[in-house]
Amino acid sequence: MAAAVMEGYNSAEGRCKKHCETIQGLCDTCDELVCVKCMMGHHNGHTFTDLEARVGEKMELLQGRVQEMRGRVPVLQQRVAELSIQDDKNQRDTEAVITSITQKGESIRNKLENIISNLIANAENQRKETARQLSGTKEVTEDLIARGTSFLENVDSRLKLGSNLEIIHLERECSKLLMKMSEDHLIHHIPSPRFVGGEESVEKLQAMVGDFYSDLASSLKLMSYVRIDATLTGCESDIFITKICRVSDTEAWIKGFKEDKIKLFNKRGKLLKTLAIRPTCHDFSTTKSGSLLTVDPKLRWVQCLSSDNEPTTLVDFQEGQLPISIYVNKTTGNFLVGLVDSLKHSSSFLSTRLIKKFSYDGQELQTIQYQTKKSFFGRQSTSNIFTYPHRIAENEQTGDIAVINWTGDFTGELVVLNKDGEVIFRHSNTAEEDTFSPWDVAFDVLGNVVVSDRYSRNIQLFKASGRAKCVLHKCSFTPHAIEAFSDGKLWIGHSNGKVSIIQYME
Repeated sequence: MAAAVMEGYNSAEGRCKKHCETIQGLCDTCDELVCVKCMMGHHNGHTFTDLEARVGEKMELLQGRVQEMRGRVPVLQQRVAELSIQDDKNQRDTEAVITSITQKGESIRNKLENIISNLIANAENQRKETARQLSGTKEVTEDLIARGTSFLENVDSRLKLGSNLEIIHLERECSKLLMKMSEDHLIHHIPSPRFVGGEESVEKLQAMVGDFYSDLASSLKLMSYVRIDATLTGCESDIFITKICRVSDTEAWIKGFKEDKIKLFNKRGKLLKTLAIRPTCHDFSTTKSGSLLTVDPKLRWVQCLSSDNEPTTLVDFQEGQLPISIYVNKTTGNFLVGLVDSLKHSSSFLSTRLIKKFSYDGQELQTIQYQTKKSFFGRQSTSNIFTYPHRIAENEQTGDIAVINWTGDFTGELVVLNKDGEVIFRHSNTAEEDTFSPWDVAFDVLGNVVVSDRYSRNIQLFKASGRAKCVLHKCSFTPHAIEAFSDGKLWIGHSNGKVSIIQYME
């Protein structure tokens, strides 16, 4: 308002800037200083007040605003100081992380070089041992050839001159030579290198990466509040997001309900790529190289889609085993598959409901299906762990497995198991709680289990032990798909086709 009053006013001359006439008053309608020509011109019909009559009022307003400004300037100065402190802290934290990365990186490089040297030495030693075995077998074989050749050259002449006793002696000699020539040890296959210590080396690598990962994770902590960093549109507003699959810390594949395509978005909401998939695809996950592994219960297979979109079938399941969920461990390349014998969200003791682990090339490694319980009287009984393993996640550092286990059309539970398939804890609705209707699950960088609950519209966070639970975020729209990222962000797919990116670690 003060700017409007001063508009058109020449303070040096006390005249109207437009007409160069003496200021006569104040236009109440426009709150502007006016001269006579202004009153008769574009301010015609407005109400006016004598200038002197408004000076006292304006002075009072001015004094109040000056006083307010005096109070605000220190506040802003304090904020600038706080920002400087935050900037300094950010600089120190960044330098600390870079130092940790550099030190750990150098340590990993040195250990990798030692492991590679050992592997090469093992391979060379095995080659030498194999060569020694082959050389020995070759000498024995050549000796037998010489003996056999000599026998064949002399047998006819010995038969012509020999007696009955000589014939018997020749037959025995020939029989012994033939027996030696047919012995299995003469056919020596070159073995494939076993790389003695190879498994140990893999364990060492995982231990190194795990330590490095733990160091980085320890620099993160839960924030006292949740900040929504971005919102992007993944689907039409009437289609809910069923799956979010991380590709990198800035990109993820997104799929809408019953859509026959998936879309690759970056965190700014830019659509990078669209990929056609079968509408009967129930779930998918990405490998470290960026390939997609999909499960299709109708065709009963796990397929790999490479970067050139060429499908390769990794696993064909027999009838009665329908794959409905999948998770790829990007550290080991192994993948978990949830299997059912029916797409109904209920089961009996005769039902087949399980999870299988496979190697990166489709070799079966582990089956998780039953749990053993001991009754009050000491008797043991076996029961199915799962009813309908809708979604799976794995802690790539500890091997723990989290499963969204549907027990009905709108009810379910969270089941967390260790790497051996033993149940650590289960969570479902209790007498004190409302219905628990989970859709998706993820492990965050701190090892917490994060779950989306459709009934309460909450994102819930569990400690890996199951002893602590909290509401991480309350959503305005029903949350379905979730995916945790290593930078402390969580992508949440909602029922309105939107994806929220929240930050809850710092």
